Amino acid sequence: MTERTPGRRAARLPDQGLRRRLGARLGPVELVAIVLPILTIAALALVRPLVDPVVDRAPTDAPLVSATLVCPAALDASRTVALANADGATGEVTSRIPDEDVIEVDGTSRRGVDRSFVAQAQGDLAAGLIATRYGDAAATLCRAPQPEQWFTGVGAAPEHSSTLELVNPDGGPAVADVTVLGPTGPVEVPALRGVTVPGGETLRFDLAEVVPTRDELAVRVLVSRGRLGASVVDQVDELGRGARSRDWLPSQSEASTSAYLLGLGGRAGDRTLVVANPGADEARVDLQVVTKESEFAPADVEEIRVAPMSTETVDLTDLLGGRAAAGATGLRLVSNVPVTASLRTLADGDLSHAVAGQLVESRAALALPQGPTRLVLGGADALGAATYVVTDEEGEEVARERVELTPGTSSRVKLPADGAVVDVRMEDAGAVVALEAGPPGLSVLPLTELVLTGRIADVRPALR
Repeated sequence: MTERTPGRRAARLPDQGLRRRLGARLGPVELVAIVLPILTIAALALVRPLVDPVVDRAPTDAPLVSATLVCPAALDASRTVALANADGATGEVTSRIPDEDVIEVDGTSRRGVDRSFVAQAQGDLAAGLIATRYGDAAATLCRAPQPEQWFTGVGAAPEHSSTLELVNPDGGPAVADVTVLGPTGPVEVPALRGVTVPGGETLRFDLAEVVPTRDELAVRVLVSRGRLGASVVDQVDELGRGARSRDWLPSQSEASTSAYLLGLGGRAGDRTLVVANPGADEARVDLQVVTKESEFAPADVEEIRVAPMSTETVDLTDLLGGRAAAGATGLRLVSNVPVTASLRTLADGDLSHAVAGQLVESRAALALPQGPTRLVLGGADALGAATYVVTDEEGEEVARERVELTPGTSSRVKLPADGAVVDVRMEDAGAVVALEAGPPGLSVLPLTELVLTGRIADVRPALR
């Protein structure tokens, strides 16, 4: 017979009684109210953040399936637009502005358009879509809308004036802020602050009216909403019976510490260099002349100093007209801070511009204006080569050549007269490439990297 200890029995009896009383009082609702929070806490405990969270992931490339090109309105006789695909793809291009229309592209399609022109392509035709507007002594590339562009060396006086054109290719409104820099710093222009362009419309601003001045200016177009195609028409109108000429001033996407301005043509003329410094520190810029054999700093040419947020103008007529610069193909600017620049030339009454070009690292292509053209290559960043292929209007190859690329030298190559498209591919090096078109007159078109892919952002949940 086992004896029980009275103390132990007395200690357990209250506990057992409590359980009996609680079980009697708790119903199904009370039990759910107790169990559900416990299960919720347990479930949340199983959720944990990523073991290796990544704040930023680079976007991935995918084949381009949609493309939009914007051409500015025509100048005088420059009403022809040439449309093509760099890879020879065929299909339909839809024009949204000025009118709804369908254009068959098989080889190179040319048509006359006076107003601003917007072309859109889908599918295979989108990757490598190119277009150029051209005419008598004037030409410009039709480009995809850009979020930011610089136009350096614009004028706002009767003798030298510029007109800014903004084209909205989409149905909704687009907004841009336009910054103007002058020799003494930023210029307040209320008419260019927060410009709203309605969908499918074009706005033009004559700088001689909105900011009249005889100073050389630089204009930055920053799009804050929607998409815009921006372009600038530059004009010189000398007093009396002097020269009167217009041409497009190409843009520069961003400031740079090393800039190549290629495409000087072969004629002597009045040369005006304008350098803009958009930064907060003074720019000290060294000038070099680019020839086929070398790049050299001319004697007695002083360093160009540009105050913060301002422009500086240098007359290079004597320098580039002298013996030392004979055969020059361009200029190189080397600066301690990023700058933008353009070289305006007035030769035999014709206006042209050479601007800081983009380094082409892989491939560039251009729909050629009709008439004489020359390809200018310089600013190679390594030893390599560039192979250019020229095709006619039916897409048949008419020329192919491999050009050696060497840092510190440049090349100027004459293209066939029956060419419609030039395709330039880089090997082991990048270079700055420009096209000289003319005579009659001279237009300089800087080539940019050919767009064949689009960027897709990496999106993923933060918890797992």
